[in-house]
Amino acid sequence: MGTMEESVRVLRDHYPPLTGIPEAQLMRLIRTYELDPGDSVTFCSEKEECVFVLSGEVQQNNDGEQNLLNPHNTLTRPVCLTGRNVTFSAQQSAVLGRINPARLDFLLSWESLRADTGIDEPFQRWLSGLNNPLIFSQLPLENAHEVFRRLQPYTAKQGEVIFDMREDANRFYFIESGRAELWRPGLYDDELTLTKVLTAGDYFGEEALVTGEQRNARIRMVEESSLMILEKKDFDELINAPMIERVSSRVANAMLEEGAQLLDVRYEDEYEMEYIPGCILVPLLELRERVSELESGSDYVVYCHSGRRSDVAAMILRQHKLRAVSLTGGIRDWPYEIEHPE
Repeated sequence: MGTMEESVRVLRDHYPPLTGIPEAQLMRLIRTYELDPGDSVTFCSEKEECVFVLSGEVQQNNDGEQNLLNPHNTLTRPVCLTGRNVTFSAQQSAVLGRINPARLDFLLSWESLRADTGIDEPFQRWLSGLNNPLIFSQLPLENAHEVFRRLQPYTAKQGEVIFDMREDANRFYFIESGRAELWRPGLYDDELTLTKVLTAGDYFGEEALVTGEQRNARIRMVEESSLMILEKKDFDELINAPMIERVSSRVANAMLEEGAQLLDVRYEDEYEMEYIPGCILVPLLELRERVSELESGSDYVVYCHSGRRSDVAAMILRQHKLRAVSLTGGIRDWPYEIEHPE
């Protein structure tokens, strides 16, 4: 068994959550790995992942523990990986399947809504083509559909800089086809470093739209590409407002007393000057890479200096299905205890 179609069919026959997902979407959701006897693959997962043995037999090695796995004991109960490295070694020819549960959950919910409301096929095709559709997971269906309706096409040239550092933010972008380079400054200087290549299905430009500040990155096109553009006023109306919940100091303090966790997303230098007791420090520029360090079952109160960066952080956390609110006014307007390290 080596084709993607066969892998999809096996999983749909044995793993009930997949039966409601169209085959075209499952083809994008599932990653497969073919192993010959003696081959091994190590998954370094920062986010939750589920691994199935679709055929053959593999040995799972996890911190010294070894388990023999096959389709019988993984098709209905996959191996769940969260923030740990796990190696699978083939004892015979084997095929592994890998799924991101957050995206599966999102696709299931949207498929259910689609069935109930009869959404048009162009919108479904666009949505299923997004590499990270979680930005829409906290929005009403009508909002996401209206985003799609208001998108405007744009052809970008090879080498074109879509936006640069310190420019005003007025648009949100989706890549229909082509590639773009994301250049970001370091934590403590403005020297730009290529941090990621964005491809079809990716989006960019949301952070500065949320904060209302200038751009803090450069986007440069690798090749001629097709983009879809959403104007700032539409982003504010359809995405920004529903995605961010802001709370006052009084409400935030009550949440903390009831067990919520406090997340500081400022720079370490700012933290070393003053901080709110009991906080966890994860600078905003590191948050996407470190979100797996946070507890999925907790409520988070996010703060920065004035409330701008915490808005972005709260949106990022909500995209990853974490419950988060942004502290209005940040530490600047916090009327309760503040620590000032010596």
